[in-house]
Amino acid sequence: MRWFGRALLLASLAVSTVTAELSFTASMKQDGKEVDVSKLDFRRVPPLRHGRRRAHGGRGGRGGQRGDQPAARDLISYSSNWCGASQHTTQNDGISNVVGYFQVPDLTLRPGAPPPQFAAAWVGIDGAECNTTLLQAGVTTVVNSNGGQSAYAWWEWYPEAAFSIDSLRVKPGEWLSVDITASSPTSGIIVIHNLDRGTSITLHITNGPKLCRLDAEWIVEDFYDGDQQVNFGKFTDMWFVDVAAKTVSGKNIGIDGAAMVHLLDDSGKTLCSAEPYDNANFIVMSHD
Repeated sequence: MRWFGRALLLASLAVSTVTAELSFTASMKQDGKEVDVSKLDFRRVPPLRHGRRRAHGGRGGRGGQRGDQPAARDLISYSSNWCGASQHTTQNDGISNVVGYFQVPDLTLRPGAPPPQFAAAWVGIDGAECNTTLLQAGVTTVVNSNGGQSAYAWWEWYPEAAFSIDSLRVKPGEWLSVDITASSPTSGIIVIHNLDRGTSITLHITNGPKLCRLDAEWIVEDFYDGDQQVNFGKFTDMWFVDVAAKTVSGKNIGIDGAAMVHLLDDSGKTLCSAEPYDNANFIVMSHD
């Protein structure tokens, strides 16, 4: 995912927009009632490389998880930009749905790094073992030099463009749910619900880049703006709750056997770690 603070282009004020071959329709509800589609507002930025990156000299890793071999339970792996949980399945029974509840990151300035500082939180399909494509939706929080914060919701089907969702207002600490269904490898449905405000957005997407459907993710990210990684803010510990995924055959899976991904900086220092509580809940913790 990426920062939407630069050179934003208005994609469409209407309910439908097209970028290359990818297209989507959107609807919005407030307290369960449909909202006039003219109020929907998406802004587009070009796609950037943002899949999971291995930490330099990272310890551990998945290993032995391709084919039909299950992952080891609660394996720890390391990344230079991801922190959270990454669940893997097999090509014979790919991911069809992923869901999770989490709070919009609540940031303070991390000592030793200049502002602005950022953190993104999202739910997605692919991007880890399958790093050529990623269907994801979530939020980004920005903290500036005086400690003030702003946040925005977004979605993306990488490597196509990303879209901020200006009509879905969010602020740090509010609870969101993200529910993503891969109806096929090239079509999907995203539902993002701000539980505190009672506002939800539903997107029906077609002609997306072909998913592998190998991975389900629940992630806090120190993302890249172009080729440069943004400064990672310090955040209040975040719970991801009632997380789950479903396979094409209808099998329900949680985070048992998922990799708990820890984020390391270039020096190998841990900036963020993840710890499971049970098969449906885990915590992401920020470190100085």
